[in-house]
Amino acid sequence: MASQNEKSIQKSDSSNVSKKKRKSLSWMTSLRFRWMSQISFFVLTIYIGWMFYLFVRYCETGGATVFVPRPPGVEAFLPIGAFMGLKYFLGTGKVDPLHPAGFIIFAAILLTSFLFQRGFCSWICPAGTMSEWAWRIGDRIKSKFNKGVKYWVEAFPVKLTCGLSMISTPIVALMLLDIISFASFGSPNMKFIYPLMIAAIIIPFALPRKIWPARVEDSIARAWKYSILAFFAVTIVIKMPAQQLEIMFTNVPFMKVADVRMLKFFTDMSMLAAIILSIIFVFSFFTKNYWCRYFCPYGALVGVLGWASVFRIVRNKKTCIDCSKCTVACPVHIEVEKKNTVYNPECLGCYDCVDSCPVDDTLDMKLLGYGRKIHYAVYAGLVVGLFVIFMNTARVTGYWYNNIPLPEYMERISDLDNPKYEHKQGEFKVE
Repeated sequence: MASQNEKSIQKSDSSNVSKKKRKSLSWMTSLRFRWMSQISFFVLTIYIGWMFYLFVRYCETGGATVFVPRPPGVEAFLPIGAFMGLKYFLGTGKVDPLHPAGFIIFAAILLTSFLFQRGFCSWICPAGTMSEWAWRIGDRIKSKFNKGVKYWVEAFPVKLTCGLSMISTPIVALMLLDIISFASFGSPNMKFIYPLMIAAIIIPFALPRKIWPARVEDSIARAWKYSILAFFAVTIVIKMPAQQLEIMFTNVPFMKVADVRMLKFFTDMSMLAAIILSIIFVFSFFTKNYWCRYFCPYGALVGVLGWASVFRIVRNKKTCIDCSKCTVACPVHIEVEKKNTVYNPECLGCYDCVDSCPVDDTLDMKLLGYGRKIHYAVYAGLVVGLFVIFMNTARVTGYWYNNIPLPEYMERISDLDNPKYEHKQGEFKVE
């Protein structure tokens, strides 16, 4: 037994030396390479947002400011519109005429995820980038805390989200079953539900770990994003007729300025929205990938689609020394050291676990059935390359720009306070 341990230690030492030599010869690692990709798309996102702001400003002032063409890429921030565009395409075979770029980007995300797991989330998505940068900064902050404080700053966001998820997830389920509706929240009978809501929030904080382990509350908390996904999928993709969408794209004023209303959400943010976003932002420092893990419906969807991918993290159990470094490095808490092949909808394809492994050829991204490992630059090239090719193909084929002329934008944006551009609980005014 002792000799086996000595061999494992020797193997670990030699592989560590080997890895350190390679790293000393090459500055580039998978993490740094991924940061280059993330920063590029993050800067592009900021640029698109700024250009759209200038475009809206031009329309608001009646052309008094410098003209900037409307950037179609801003439609990436219309998730509900993307689901509507998907249903419209499936029902009619046509692309959303108002926000075609939003549908194209959404379709590219779905295809990329189907082929390469959640590579979009870790290599491209600006929200995922901000989430990752936040928790990496948070790790440095937490390193100065004592054990008790560190536990609670990490556990509190998950426990609170778990409690809220135990409220929101059943409500969404009841709404999808048509047992309750938005109008039900104004009913006097709701007062009988309040004690149950309070109990749901208290339970994660009150029950001991032996009865209520961390993996249970994490799973319940993650149910929130799947309930949001289910609500969109059922309400829009399944229940909404394609003919209704045809009418909405043609006769509903709100649909034509949905991107502008989205901008106003951030520039004229309500106090409640500011508080909620601030809480999510603060929690993101202390809980890894807080937004992506518990709330993002896109993350839930691409995780489900990723099950079909043949790109997988594969562990060689014969050479594995069970050092647990891969599990510690995983930003989504997958116990990589216990998997021969990682099948998990949370896997981001980020290569952090691969980069942390001290033993050569023990943990790698592989193409199942092919056997050879996939270098992180190759994987990144496939994920980013397919995404970029999809965008440019849409431009060339005429499916990138919408059919709203500039004079109409100027007229509608100057009249944006008109009640016809509002909606309440999915009910829209028709022209």
